Amino acid sequence: MKKLLLVLIISTLLIGSAYAANIGDFKVDDKLYSSNFNNTDCIVYFDDAKTSGVGIFKYLDTVDDENDDAIEGIIMDDGNDYLVADDDYQINKNSDNTANFTDVDHGSYGVVEVVEVDNEKFVIVFWSKNSNDTSKLMSQLTEFNKDNNLTAIAF
Repeated sequence: MKKLLLVLIISTLLIGSAYAANIGDFKVDDKLYSSNFNNTDCIVYFDDAKTSGVGIFKYLDTVDDENDDAIEGIIMDDGNDYLVADDDYQINKNSDNTANFTDVDHGSYGVVEVVEVDNEKFVIVFWSKNSNDTSKLMSQLTEFNKDNNLTAIAF
């Protein structure tokens, strides 16, 4: 009986420590980013002035027409838009499967990566309105990956 109880306790602990693939389950430094917006496909954390933040997006081929007025004009509302360059968006890939970007439309700069958790992909974006913050954002991304046990994958 004691062995069964011990096995149940250990199993519960292991299940509790398994990572669930939900956008709200990622650990984000709430000292830096206190406000947030979320819908079924993304969660975006901001500083109080909405001049920097982190976005966690499900990797999707289509975008739902949900109410995203809270992030309109601040960042893109689809994480996949951060993965492909166009006339108003430049991206420079790094050797570690991350990339630096400049988003002219939204006046933001930052770093982006794709991660996979439980066979589901997510686009992680750290952004700022200040172009000098890129190295700081890369440090935050590195810490985020460490806190969430993540590794960027190729995109």
